[in-house]
Amino acid sequence: MEPELPKRLTKHIDRVVTLASELARRHGADEARATLAAQGHDLVRHWSDEQWLAEAEARGIEVLPVDRANPVLLHGPIAAAILEERAWLSDPELVSAIRCHTTGHPSYTPEAWCMFLADKFEPNKLKRRPTLQRVADAAEVGLLEGALAYLELMEEDGQAKGWDIHPLQTETLAWLRSQVRAHA
Repeated sequence: MEPELPKRLTKHIDRVVTLASELARRHGADEARATLAAQGHDLVRHWSDEQWLAEAEARGIEVLPVDRANPVLLHGPIAAAILEERAWLSDPELVSAIRCHTTGHPSYTPEAWCMFLADKFEPNKLKRRPTLQRVADAAEVGLLEGALAYLELMEEDGQAKGWDIHPLQTETLAWLRSQVRAHA
């Protein structure tokens, strides 16, 4: 029997599902696919650093130095692996969306960006961190604009606090900048 998710996490996931659905409707993405990705994105978010590291290593998931320093970054790849292994999710685009939901990915579909953004500025996160309003405002314009605003905010925070930035986040940020500028 699977242990239940903590109530706080379940409520977060519910808010992300609701917001992902709204974003999908607003931006013409497939609402069902966006909400399905949102439902699975934080499957193992409540685990400990030790659990994430042990599971990643046991499953052959690459653990970069930035992951070792911040094991929470592994919760997406592990959740994606579990969902695939148990045949709970077989859509490769949605599995990828969950795998990379901390950093984003240049290959993301609109549904993946809906889930990504919903996770970043769902109402409780927005209340706790008002600077996320610029992400929500940018997401009104477009999904890529919202994702760019979020990753630029994370880049600013990381530089100010001396954090290591995940290489995939850096790659995604560069890709988003090129896409948004090309369509400006």
